[in-house]
Amino acid sequence: MLKAERQHRILARMQETNAVTVRELAQAFSTSPITIRRDLLELGEKGLLARTHGGAVAVHEVLAEGNARYEMYSYAERDHQQSAEKAAIAECAAQYISDGDSILINAGTTAHALAQALRGHQDLHVITNGLTVAAAAGQSQLAHVYVLAGRLDTRKQATIERADNDVLAGIQIREAFLGVHAVSAAGIFMRDSEDAAMNRAFIASASRCTILADHTKFKAYASFRVAAWRAGQRLVTDAAADPAIVAAIRAQGVEVVCA
Repeated sequence: MLKAERQHRILARMQETNAVTVRELAQAFSTSPITIRRDLLELGEKGLLARTHGGAVAVHEVLAEGNARYEMYSYAERDHQQSAEKAAIAECAAQYISDGDSILINAGTTAHALAQALRGHQDLHVITNGLTVAAAAGQSQLAHVYVLAGRLDTRKQATIERADNDVLAGIQIREAFLGVHAVSAAGIFMRDSEDAAMNRAFIASASRCTILADHTKFKAYASFRVAAWRAGQRLVTDAAADPAIVAAIRAQGVEVVCA
């Protein structure tokens, strides 16, 4: 059986059962577990299923579970999750920021960690839609902080604005630093369309983009793709990130840095 046909049948079975195991697929298609694992890896990197220990589950099942789990926690609680990894990623990313830079940092807990790591930098111009980011960056009297106007979302601790807002067009931004909800070989993702649209505008407004994502974001799933990977972008993550996905991202010309 050709690989394309086998993978098509795997997806068809997934639609019927919502979950499959390597063992049952190997038996059903009379092939080796190694071949099935390779198929599941490829399909997972395309966002067509979610890999689990010993098998895979349908993406819509993971999305529902992931969104429910995300909604369970307040911003303050999420801020403490993977705090060591976020701090290490932030300290690493801060090394790419020079005194006098004009940078954009989006909202979120990893972005907040980056703002905290900017102590010691001078004459920074920080544009953000994150309230905690603005507060942390604003603690330095040597930083100029600009908060983007928009609708206040207290759960995200952020302002949300329409993607066609032309405010960013009048600002020269050297680099955007973006925390995201999920990453895969196919690109970067957010859980809702508003966040995705805003971050798409952030990427378009900056000369360069750095994505900040701890290893849990490699296992997370979000509905809306912000963008595909582009050569010249940078991803800062931690050592526990999925090596197969890291390799696939690097192969697209992205600089991947493990904090």
